[in-house]
Amino acid sequence: MTPVEHNKYLGIAHLIYGGLYSLFTLAMSIFFFLFFSSFPSPPGRGEAPPMWLFGGFFAFFMIFYFALTIPSLIAGYGLLKRKRWARTMGIIAGVTAAMMFPIGTAVCVYSIWFLLSEGGKGLYSASAQDWRAQMRDSLHSAPVNNMYVVNDERARDYAPPAQPPDWRGQ
Repeated sequence: MTPVEHNKYLGIAHLIYGGLYSLFTLAMSIFFFLFFSSFPSPPGRGEAPPMWLFGGFFAFFMIFYFALTIPSLIAGYGLLKRKRWARTMGIIAGVTAAMMFPIGTAVCVYSIWFLLSEGGKGLYSASAQDWRAQMRDSLHSAPVNNMYVVNDERARDYAPPAQPPDWRGQ
């Protein structure tokens, strides 16, 4: 795969990770809100534990989990739009995602592997003109299979595949 494709898949992986864990945090928030809102007072003790204590713990953990997913959402956007800061943000988001096993760890490994490789460094250190030329070259040098043609020059050279032999014996 080319660095451009790796960049695209990494951006999608960060967005999926960020969205999935944001939805998980939202579902966990709803569950705990419903659970603690119906918390009865213990029998024989008189009064229930203070709700502000539970609310404080709940708010802290909710903010903590959202804070771990925000860098991945920002990095996913930046990687897909090829922003200049996307490589740095992708490394930061990969490190913060490592704490969420197993999906976050996989995103972390892929982020570190690609963004610190020569392909990732070259993709984000090139100027805008070099990047456009690299994109143009990667599109024109893509392999052609029997069904799809990449550009007009190859369309003239296209020959349909040969018919397979008839093994039925008719």
